[in-house]
Amino acid sequence: MKYVFLTGTNRGLGEATAKMFKDSKIISITRSSVEEKGNIHKAFSVDFNDTDAMEQFVPEIFNSVDPDETDEVYLLNIAGIVDPVKAVSNLSAEDMVTNYKVNVVAPTLLIQGFVNRFKNFGGEKRIVTVTSGAARGPVEGWSVYCSSKAAVNMVHSVLNKENVHQGNNIKSAVFYPGVIDTGMQEVIRASDIKEFPNVDRFKEYKETNKLAKAEDVAAALHKVVTLEEFGSEESYDVKDYI
Repeated sequence: MKYVFLTGTNRGLGEATAKMFKDSKIISITRSSVEEKGNIHKAFSVDFNDTDAMEQFVPEIFNSVDPDETDEVYLLNIAGIVDPVKAVSNLSAEDMVTNYKVNVVAPTLLIQGFVNRFKNFGGEKRIVTVTSGAARGPVEGWSVYCSSKAAVNMVHSVLNKENVHQGNNIKSAVFYPGVIDTGMQEVIRASDIKEFPNVDRFKEYKETNKLAKAEDVAAALHKVVTLEEFGSEESYDVKDYI
């Protein structure tokens, strides 16, 4: 039996991933409330945009389980937002800060909490953060999204180096999920073409059934994080496991 700390369990990829870990105890971390039933062992509701609340709740979240009751603990950072979809010339500070809080600060605080709580835990410790292909190159209208995902990738790269020097014995990686048929795609398709010139391409993905099902991507993510050799790579791509 393993404990899996999982963000975004109320919808999309997070919800689908929770179902993949049917034999595990899920500690749900979401903005919206999630019922504690089935494999949802505990459920925490916290606004990722509220950094004060995040800092307050993180120790409580990881202290909610007894490490002596398991030999495996995982943290899966799945929750994220694409907003604001705007040209650089139209961004506001509030737009930027909200995205960075959700996409960078929140997962980093959870990683920090995980590392500190399980520092002396002798079992298997694994962390995965869902990133995006947008972290690899510029996309018009996505300056904030691209940069936030690139930032969280770098957090993982630094973490991997620190794990070696600090002897934390934590295996971590980022996961590229591809283009999934979730609520985030609805936001993208509703974008103003003046702000996001690629909007028609994403509408075509939907119309031609080129969007991956959340369940299929969740199965690939489950396969990745449970690999015997997990952690030998800094990143994994859904296309190699679907």
